[in-house]
Parts: sequence; structure tokens; C-alpha cells
Amino acid sequence: MFRNYLFFVSALGFAAFSTAGDWTQWRGSNRDLLIVDEVVMENWPENGPKQLWQMDLEGDGYSEPIVVGGKIYITGCVGDKKNRKGKIYCLNAKDGSPVWNTEYGPEWGKSFERARTTPTFLDGKLYLIGGMGHVVCLDAAKGSIEWKVNSHKDFGGSNITWGIAENPLIYDDKLIVQPGGKNAVVALDIKTGKAVWKSSGLNEKSAYCSPALLEINAKKQLVSSMEHNTVGLDAATGNLIWKYAYRNKYAVHPNTPVLCGKDRVFISSGYKYGAEVIEIKGSNVKQLWKENKASNHFQGVAFYKGRIFSASDGKGLWCFNPATGKPAYIIKEAKKSSFCILANNMMITYDDKGGNVMLLKVDENKYEVKGSFKIKYGNNQHWSSPVVSGGVMYLRHGKGLAAFAVGK
Repeated sequence: MFRNYLFFVSALGFAAFSTAGDWTQWRGSNRDLLIVDEVVMENWPENGPKQLWQMDLEGDGYSEPIVVGGKIYITGCVGDKKNRKGKIYCLNAKDGSPVWNTEYGPEWGKSFERARTTPTFLDGKLYLIGGMGHVVCLDAAKGSIEWKVNSHKDFGGSNITWGIAENPLIYDDKLIVQPGGKNAVVALDIKTGKAVWKSSGLNEKSAYCSPALLEINAKKQLVSSMEHNTVGLDAATGNLIWKYAYRNKYAVHPNTPVLCGKDRVFISSGYKYGAEVIEIKGSNVKQLWKENKASNHFQGVAFYKGRIFSASDGKGLWCFNPATGKPAYIIKEAKKSSFCILANNMMITYDDKGGNVMLLKVDENKYEVKGSFKIKYGNNQHWSSPVVSGGVMYLRHGKGLAAFAVGK
């Protein structure tokens, strides 16, 4: 039964309006880490796939690139801690050469002072949310700013310990931003930046979570994890439908909730919180199971072929049976890895410990390592994620960005 929910996200009207093979937003064009139109080689050479090019960006960052129509769009940070500025760069995907760059506003300048936002592309426009809460719309061809909103100033929100780190969700001509406070979640008109609705029934800070648009019991809901609760809002109005008490030591919940049944959602956080599945019936929510050992710091979650794939802090990448909470297996070689899943059961992982990149074949009950190599360029933490578009894998490490031939 769980297989049928694999396609829910792509059916809900996300910002995937581009050519086949493009990667238009964070976690892929369908925002689910499932890149079903990319067929990649099933084995890598001893030293990994061929590197096509490598370049150094002016600005530093953790964000992943997006790839649309032969162009790469990626954010970076410049300046010292007291005067950090965010920039977005447009590059040619063929060779990494620059096309344009635009300063979009102030950026986070305290702990881990690097760009953390991945832009979203839709109909020739780019949308991004900076670490200081600024929401920006740009023309993708020219890099010119169309409109800008200071979500904290305009909606009474405030920043959090490590800066805003959410990635724009767009649906029905609305862009979702989470400034926190009395207007904890706000929907903006993508053409003007004006508020369409402001959430009701919430008054808590954001918690680094990029929201999801999920169909739960045949109703479109905006689902996100805030400071103290995971919540479900009416996607059309922002009205609170349900909330579930959910907080770890630091109120850090970067992993987007993932649907794994018509009324079931998987959530996981780090700092020894663990992973769990909750069941939602109208406004009532209950925990079906919890696995304390599988704490996912921020590496992401995917639902594929009836299984939940979720990283655990240094304890491998878990493949869960979502009905029971029992692992079908644990990929121990992937210590703490971001990942994406491609056609033909292939998975690419990128480990934050040492920058190891792996190719694996995965199914419901087993996995096999098909090659690996280490990233030797760039700087700082390996906190970006692998991106695959048109048979090419793009990997960011700090200021470094490189392209690798992985297509079959």
C-alpha cells in the first residue's frame, strides 16, 4: 500500500515546471529526493566517475545548486562576520563559467556564517530565503531583483540560534515563509511578495525546517516542524488543523516531514531525539512508533518503494519499514550522509565525515556498494547534497563546486 504514495508530492502542483532532467529546487524538482528521470551508471571506476570541471565560487556556503536549462544557480556568502552579504550566482552548467551574480541582501554572520538557502526556480523566476529572513524574487535570465520582503520585520518574527535555513516551497502561486512569532507561517504572492494569508493558532519560532505540501486523508496540508510542534496547516488558508508536540534539545528540526501513507508522516531530528511515524486523523495525532537510535541531524529523508530512507548521526543510513519502525537494513558505510535516489534503484550519498561519495544499489531488503571516492576540493564542512541533472552530478564543498559524469 505504501508504494502508492510515492507520487503524491509530484501531483500536488510543486514548482517543477521546467524541462525533463532539470533540478529546480531543494531536494529535486519534486522536493522528495527521488530523481526518477535520471538513469545513471551502475558501477563507478576505482577512483570514481570522471570529473568534468571544478571551480571556486567567490562566496562560501552549504546550499546545494539547482540546474535549469543549462544554467546553475547557487548561493554564497561574502564579507566578514559583521558584514556578511548573500550572493546568488548563475553559471554555465557545461563548464562552470560565470554568467551573472547578484547581491540579495545581508546574510547570517555568526556561528556557521555561510549561505544555507537553495533557490527555487519557477517560470523564469528565482525565489530564495536568506539566513536573516529576507525573501527575494529575481529574474533568472538577468539576475535582477523583482521584489524583496523582510519577513521578520514585516511579520513580527525573529531569528534563531544558527540563522534561517529553510528553502522556498511554492504552490498555487504562493511562497511559504516561516518568520515565527504570532505570524509563524506566512504565504506570499509570488508575483508581488504581498501576504496572502498568515497562520492562525501558532505562536512559536521557526526551527530550520523546510515545509512540505502533503495530501493527508485527501486534504492538501502544509506540514512543518516548528520550535515546539510539528504542525499541519490548511494549505489554502493557513488555519491550524493539527499539531504534535515535537522538540529536541535545541529545537533544531531541519528534516522535512515525509508522507508514508494516506494518514502517516515520518519525522526525525538529531541530538539523540530519534525517528518516528505519526498517524493523523483530522485534528487528532498519535505516535505509532519511535526509534531512538535513528537521530537524523539534517541529512534528509526519502520514501521509496515502501521504505523510509533516513540518515542517523554517525550510525549509518537506515532503511525503515514504515509500518513497524523496524529497519530492513542499515547502510553502515554511509556514516552521516545526505543522498538522492535515482532510477533503477541507484542511490548517491555524500558523507559529512571526510567527504566520501558513494554509489549504491538499493531495494526494499538489501543494498550493495557500487563505487566510492572522496571530495578533495573546497573548504569547511561537507554539508551540501548531491545534485544530478542530465547525467551529471554536481557537488558543492564550501567555495568549491565540481561536475562529474554519472549518466549511463
